Amino acid sequence: MTHSFRLGRAVLAFALACGTLYGMAMPAHASIARTCTTYTLPVRIADPGPADQTLWGQLCYPGSARPATVQLLVHGATYNHLYWDFPVGNGYYSYVDAALAAGYATFNVDRVGAGNSSHPASGPLNLPAGAVALHDVITALRSGALDGHAFSHVAWIGHSLGSFIALYEIPRYHDVDAVILTGGLHGINPQVATIIYPAAQDPKFANSGLDSGYVTTVPGDRSFFYDPATSDPNVIAADEANKDVATFTPSPPVPTPVDITVPVLLVSGQRDKAQCVGVTLYDCSNPASVLAYESQFYLPQAHLELKMIPDTGHVVALSTTAPLTDAIMLGWLLSHQGP
Repeated sequence: MTHSFRLGRAVLAFALACGTLYGMAMPAHASIARTCTTYTLPVRIADPGPADQTLWGQLCYPGSARPATVQLLVHGATYNHLYWDFPVGNGYYSYVDAALAAGYATFNVDRVGAGNSSHPASGPLNLPAGAVALHDVITALRSGALDGHAFSHVAWIGHSLGSFIALYEIPRYHDVDAVILTGGLHGINPQVATIIYPAAQDPKFANSGLDSGYVTTVPGDRSFFYDPATSDPNVIAADEANKDVATFTPSPPVPTPVDITVPVLLVSGQRDKAQCVGVTLYDCSNPASVLAYESQFYLPQAHLELKMIPDTGHVVALSTTAPLTDAIMLGWLLSHQGP
């Protein structure tokens, strides 16, 4: 067992021993019962437009319970639904398990252009297109179209690109009740571009038929998303093996402040090489400076809060500090939108 993995276990013990975050008790989640079903939904990528794409998602309930709130889990670029439910560590890196233990349902998706969802031509697949597709998903969750259970409340839980899509979807449709955006800071380290290349050049995707607008990470570069102090080599290896593709089609700018009038929590790693290291707009070692900078992008009605996770890189769900991150996210959500 590596030193960093022991650190993660210590963080878990600390989070559970403290017992409360935002005034709410946080249960352990290793033995939570799951009731999960996968669905493939017809969705649009233009509004108005035809529902000619498909989006895959897994709906999970905590045992036989049918909560009123579902968490929509939206992964980042070059990831898929496994980001939130990682197949290493027997649930240690599963935000799905943590959310179920807290009493919520989850709908963990592959965005259009990733995983089990359809892969249209990359040209139209920008952030607004992703927003339209996820609005169709939220509509289905609220209507009960999946399994007859209509959710009264939806919380958007995003990571990286999945966080930035929220800035297009929520102001347009106003269809969620709370928002947690991980890895969603506005400063970008230019070095990110050096680890991305066309997916068709990668051995994993060479025979995929994807056009040149689809990209992935250069082999061996997934460690960029981690901090050495809180990374598990087994996780990084599995991350490399399960890496996915993304598109970075140009998108129109988002008017700021964004028209989000429900509570928003930003969560990022303090040593995020993508959004902290090499960024001079704010100082990630000083959360107050990050919050001051990010506040310009949100309305006062969002009651913006920020939590920076110590010694952690970009992929907060896959770092050994994941249990602490889970506890912070769920403690905040329980205080704003219960199950």
